[in-house]
Formats: sequence, structure tokens, C-alpha cells
Amino acid sequence: MTILRKFFLFGMAAQVCGADFLSLDHASIGIYATRSKGEKPLVDQGGDLSLVPSSCMKIVTTAAALHLLGPKHRFETLLETSGSLIEEGILHGNLYIRGGGDPCLGSGRVAGSLPWVEQIRAWADAVEKLGIRKIEGRVLGDAGLWEKALAPPSWSWEDLGNYYGAGASALSFHENRYRLVFKPGKKAGDAAAICRTDPPLPHLSIRNEVKTGPAGSGDQACIYGSEFSWLQFVRGTVPAAVEEFAIQGAIPDPAETCAGLLAEELLRRGIAVEGNMIAGEGRRVPFHTTFSPIVQEIVHWTNRESVNLYAEHLLKHMGMHSFKEGSTEAGIRAVMTFWESQGIDLSGFQMVDGSGLSRKNLATAKCLVELLLKMREAIFFGAFVESLPEPEKGIRAKSGSMSLMKGYAGYTGDTAFAVLVNQCKDRKALQEGVRSALFKIGALKKEL
Repeated sequence: MTILRKFFLFGMAAQVCGADFLSLDHASIGIYATRSKGEKPLVDQGGDLSLVPSSCMKIVTTAAALHLLGPKHRFETLLETSGSLIEEGILHGNLYIRGGGDPCLGSGRVAGSLPWVEQIRAWADAVEKLGIRKIEGRVLGDAGLWEKALAPPSWSWEDLGNYYGAGASALSFHENRYRLVFKPGKKAGDAAAICRTDPPLPHLSIRNEVKTGPAGSGDQACIYGSEFSWLQFVRGTVPAAVEEFAIQGAIPDPAETCAGLLAEELLRRGIAVEGNMIAGEGRRVPFHTTFSPIVQEIVHWTNRESVNLYAEHLLKHMGMHSFKEGSTEAGIRAVMTFWESQGIDLSGFQMVDGSGLSRKNLATAKCLVELLLKMREAIFFGAFVESLPEPEKGIRAKSGSMSLMKGYAGYTGDTAFAVLVNQCKDRKALQEGVRSALFKIGALKKEL
């Protein structure tokens, strides 16, 4: 018998005898694994403990989205005119971009979505095709389909200004992220200068406190700022010995940014945008529609790349679908109502966002496993499993990670499992411990 096989069997034997399947000093641990609901679990170590799931929450959101929205559903973004279009090509009114909740608009990440430059050009082409040569009004981004608030209130100040903390708008654009490009100093301790942003953000005002760090030190900078505020602060270091170095931030007002980029492109093409206020502009007339990739593809990238923004979009859209309210609160109600209707025990569960970025989210390992087992009955189960990364050979699982915690939830063979570890300050022990648990769970299907 190999040493590795002995290690696996020892771990399983210890679990059967009641010993800990995983032990980390002072940490809170929840592990649950079973082949079917109602069957005696293969592993149950703190399976009923309410723990912070981090990005493992995305399986709750994406699985519900496949059910409630449907895998083939698409979001729609409309270009609209108001007022009247005079024969000379003058629009006596405004040009609107009406957001429909597309998380991929101007992203280019998902097949079927265009990079932001190409998307802006496609819209400008549509305006030219309509015959518009001058806009007496303004180019406006309309995000009114959903609530104004972008991010849930419990998201950390440390996260909000950074790309992964970008909140969901009905008119999100370029994943509501921008690149902030620095020119580091010659040596550690020198000031690092800001070169530009991509996309251009003319309204952005940044208080730059970034210094140059040692060569090879990587991104040690953090952007601090709130939604709809163009004043942002950036602190930390970027590495020496490179010509330029970029970090990524959250666009404070994505709808305004989107409209501004289109207005700039129209001006480059000789289409004047006078920016006048137009009174009594009348009803809007749509003339161009941009369709998002299908929900199944969005779910795939939400789980594979752990894109927080996509999860929050799916959540708000489920609120719109179920309760005609595009808000985080309505989305949570929609998700909770759905999973309760499927017989999932949510007694130890608390949902405050769709992505898992908030530390107020709570889940039990057992609850996540029950949900995973329920997904086996869905006709799109194969697509759901395919959306999950493969952290180890033979294991498909969504990971969750933030300071002091690590987790996985997914499948190995015919076994569904979840591993959640919280409040472990030893980062190396946390990583190695959870990875060890994954190895043991992967061996269950072979040895039990």
C-alpha cells in the first residue's frame, strides 16, 4: 500500500471514528460530503456551522440564475432618441443608452461581447446609419431600470475602489473597471507617477500617494473611493525596474462613463453634440439593440473566473424577473424563495450579496452540498458542472478565498462536498489544510 493511499485511508478512518477530518488551530471548520440527500454523509465535520463562504456563494447565485432566468436568456441594451430628427440630420433631442443589465457590455471577455472600443464604434456606426449629423441635446446613459446603489452596503471600504469591488449598474460598461497606469521611480521609496487611465476618465481626480517598491514586489497598491464619487485615493507601492505598471480600479459612475465615451467618438466623427437641455422632448424611440451573451455563458465565466460583477448582475436581474425590482434585496428574496421551494434547508444561511464579497454572508457546508445535489436534477446540470474550475484532477469545485478564510464547494465523481474554513490567521496552514481536505475527499469515491 502506497504512503499516499495510507494517508487517504487514515484520514477517512479518523473521520469514521469521530476524529477531525481537518484540524487547524483556532479555526472554524465546516466539511460535508455525501452522495445523495438523506444518505449517511461520508464526511460531516461541523457541517451545520454557519461560516463565511466567500466566493463559494457564487454557486448559490449562478445555479438559481440558470433556473430563474433560463440558460438562453439575454440582456438587451437600447440606443434611443428623444425629440425629433430634422431632415438636415439634426436631432432636436437627446441620445440615450438605456441599460438592460448586461454585465458583459464592452467587456470582450465572453464570446458575443465586444471590447469597449469596438462597442463604442458599433454604436457610433448605428448613429451615423440613422442619419444623425448633429445632436442639439446630450448623450445620456440611463441606468434607471435598477436601483441607483451599485454595491451592497456591507462591502468593505478596502474593496470598493478596486476592480473586484465594482458594483452592478443597469448600465455597466467594461465590467466597470479601468486600468490606472503608473511610471515607477528609479528606486524603492521614490514617488510613482500616474500616466493615464484606460478607458479615459476625464472626470476622475486621484490623490496619488503611491511609492515605488522593490523590483518584483508586484501590485501592492489599493484604490479607495466610493461609487459616484470622482475623487479617489490610491496608496501603496508598485514595483521598480519596469517602464510602466498598471493596477485596476472600479469606475465610479459607469453609466456616465459609457455615455461620455460614445459622445467623444461621435465628436471624432464630426457629429456635433451641443449638450443643450431639451424641454418637452417626448417619448423615446429605440433604433438599435445590443444583445448580451446568454446566461449560460455568463454563469460559466462567473464561476470560472470568479467575476463578482457578473454575480451581482445576475442577482439584481433575478429580483427584476421575480419581483419587478432590480435591487440586491429583491434578488436575494428571489434566490432564497427559489431554494426554499426546492427543499433546501436555509436555517443556517444568510445572503447579503450575490458574489460572496461581503463578510456578512453565511452558509453551512451541508446547505451548499444539498444545493449541489439538487442541481443534478436540472437539464443544464452539465453546463453548470463545466462552469466550475478543476482545482485537482477529478474534482470540479468553486473556490472561495479572502483573508482568514478559504473554501471549496463542488463535485468529485458521484459525491458532492463543501469545505469551509474561517478565522485562520496562518495563511500557509490555511492553504495546505484545505488542499489536504480536497485530496481526502477526492479519495472517498475510490476507497469507500
